[in-house]
Amino acid sequence: MKKRSVRREINRLSAIRRSFSRVFAKERQDLLESIAGSTIKTAADIQRLHDCLCFIRAFPDNKELHQRASSMLQDFDSKVAKLSKSQRIILADSGIAGTDLYYAFSYEVASWIAQHFPGMTSVDWAELENTDRLDELMDHLVESSEADYFDSGWVDAREWLSIATANHSATRFDWLMLQMAERLQHARFLTSLYNAAEIPLRCELSDTAISKSANTLVVDDIYFRRDGMRSRIAFPKREIRRRLNSVKWLSAAEGKRVLNVAMSSLAARHRETIHFNYANPGDVYIANVGKGISIAVTGLSAEHRYPLECTLGFLILSNGVPIGYGGASVLFKQANTGINIFDEYRGSEAAWLWVQVMRVFHTLCGCNRFIANPYQFGGDNAEALKSGAFWFYYRLGYRPVEAAVRKLARQEYARVQYRKGYRSPRTILRRLAKCDMHLALPGARQAELFEESWIESCSLLATREIAGTGELSRKKALQIIARRMMKDLGLRSIRNWSRTEQETFVHFCPVVAAADPGKWTSREKKTLIELMRAKGGQSEVNYARRLQAHEKLFLTLKKKCRQAS
Repeated sequence: MKKRSVRREINRLSAIRRSFSRVFAKERQDLLESIAGSTIKTAADIQRLHDCLCFIRAFPDNKELHQRASSMLQDFDSKVAKLSKSQRIILADSGIAGTDLYYAFSYEVASWIAQHFPGMTSVDWAELENTDRLDELMDHLVESSEADYFDSGWVDAREWLSIATANHSATRFDWLMLQMAERLQHARFLTSLYNAAEIPLRCELSDTAISKSANTLVVDDIYFRRDGMRSRIAFPKREIRRRLNSVKWLSAAEGKRVLNVAMSSLAARHRETIHFNYANPGDVYIANVGKGISIAVTGLSAEHRYPLECTLGFLILSNGVPIGYGGASVLFKQANTGINIFDEYRGSEAAWLWVQVMRVFHTLCGCNRFIANPYQFGGDNAEALKSGAFWFYYRLGYRPVEAAVRKLARQEYARVQYRKGYRSPRTILRRLAKCDMHLALPGARQAELFEESWIESCSLLATREIAGTGELSRKKALQIIARRMMKDLGLRSIRNWSRTEQETFVHFCPVVAAADPGKWTSREKKTLIELMRAKGGQSEVNYARRLQAHEKLFLTLKKKCRQAS
């Protein structure tokens, strides 16, 4: 019998990757065994094979397939190396081991790369057309004894860096990151200069853990898929309310490992998010939601937390493989959130995963209302519009907040249900993406909604409080407000609080002062003190729980925001 071409084998592997049975498992095993010994000549075939292997590693039928896929991915750079130069170039920015990644990362990601993968990254000088911003950054990194030559005009930044790094093996990029790291007292200023420079980088992924091929979180047990992917849950709200008992607060060391996987998963895809860039390794939770799926929730470090809302990130893992991510802004009893499934894992079980993410946030923070902004389902988002993402949310129980859009959605959904093969026109989908969608759990009341525009109103109220002190120095103004707040709350001292708790308290005071808590009951004041201390605590999840329970603060700020608006 004539052997099929490797391309046909890869295409067949791709075609059956979401099909599960003993027959398909055996076919997958045979295909991988054949492909493993074959030479692949095109970038397209390499990419397709890599996608299949990633999928099998995340959703394996059995132990043998998991080991085979993992083994092939571990050695994947050798397959890439056998491609012609022109085909390897096509694979640039694919995130695959053995390829190059080109991107102007923010300082937060760039410094993380330098710390965890030294020697991997260099400045892509060919793409750096204007060095003025880099020169401005370098002005603050050269020693005073070196400044005259650097400023002479005889050399540019690249030439000067060649001289400065001549006698050690580190790349010029690594040298740059080290100099910035040593100047902690100017970190915020230098970070701004670096980000303004938009320095293009070239990362040689080889077999490093940052590549899609190698990036996994080690787990104790692998779950094998014998019954395929899970379909949409019939009663999503009931499932969201079903409390999870498997949520674990990780140690800082464990949290750091999760964050490294999260950072790698985004960097390999030219993405980054504040939820991971500024995450606190000591504020990471992980929830096992069944069948090998775990959801890690990450909190921000204290200095990057927002004044009122609680901002959390999440990473979805299947058998330790990152398959999606997102973030949530938790505010009183609501959470504004959205989900992103990585391309390799689309068509798996996104609806089920999304319900589990909401379940985790309901368990952790007590959220009973979930908000999706228009961008998530087509507002200024062509990809979401094309995919019909509106119906993804609608089928899970999300509904438009505006009555006219809600009526249009009901009418259009009837057509989708009863007309076989019908797809909503883009003109209709654009009209449906004109307002937020909410999923309200049983017991959630409209009166409990804190309008997102009121966050800006709270900021305005804070400015008025600071200005109201009549103090020119803002630092002194904050101290005046903090002392007044302590007096109103009957709080004698916060010296026994941690440094971050004290600093966060001072910066939180202008918002809370607008609520005028001096006339509150002793119980309301006590719980407010606990809430304000929790804002600067080790885990901001504790703050989110206290915030959703503090009805007095909610009602007072709601009233003040309406007046300010």
